[in-house]
Amino acid sequence: MIYYKTMGKKLLILLMLFFLSACVSEERLRQVNESDFHKEIGFAYYIEKNYQLAYSSFHKALQIDPNNKDALHGLALVHMEFQEFEMARDLFLRTIGLDPGYADAWFNLGICYQKLNSHKEAIDAFTKALANPLFTTQDKAYFGQGISYYRLGKYEEAKNSLEKAINRNVLMFSAHLYLSLSYQKLGMYSEASRILKSALKIDQKYKGDTNKFKKDLMDTLKIEDGTMPKEDILDLLEILKY
Repeated sequence: MIYYKTMGKKLLILLMLFFLSACVSEERLRQVNESDFHKEIGFAYYIEKNYQLAYSSFHKALQIDPNNKDALHGLALVHMEFQEFEMARDLFLRTIGLDPGYADAWFNLGICYQKLNSHKEAIDAFTKALANPLFTTQDKAYFGQGISYYRLGKYEEAKNSLEKAINRNVLMFSAHLYLSLSYQKLGMYSEASRILKSALKIDQKYKGDTNKFKKDLMDTLKIEDGTMPKEDILDLLEILKY
């Protein structure tokens, strides 16, 4: 009789634990779903460039589930748009802490590091993104690597990365420009000129019109809009002379 009473108590405890576990799991599922709902709204606002509402939605998602990695990633992207790069960097790192294989977060962290002029860290972040075989925008990651190598004065490495970017997307005009600049820095002037003129033929805006390209470069120098450093523009104008 004592045996059966003991077994009965154990069974009751197990049933209670199972019930509590089911309740906890159900509550957790509800939180995840609700957090994801606000996260999706956040990305919808982000795509519409309504960054303030996107910011609010991502915060709501994270209040419900602080470990929602996609909401963290989205919030980091919003801070990038606000030009709050240190805050964005920290959020990207938190995202990667939850999922070390999150290739898009690594890629965007690389962009963020570039904004902070931390080019060694940017190269590492792009490399981590490329390590994921499911990462789809390899051309942009190799281009990012090439730019950071170029900024560090590692022109051979820049050339190699930019060639990989072009191999994956031959229409990436900016990659051709910086490949030409890299060859110039390596003292290969005729090759730099060939690459630049070939790129102008490929680009639908210029269709081989070097004079139009030269005029656009000169206009950019006047307004100093920051899309390309002044020294890079001057180097491109020099290459056009070869």
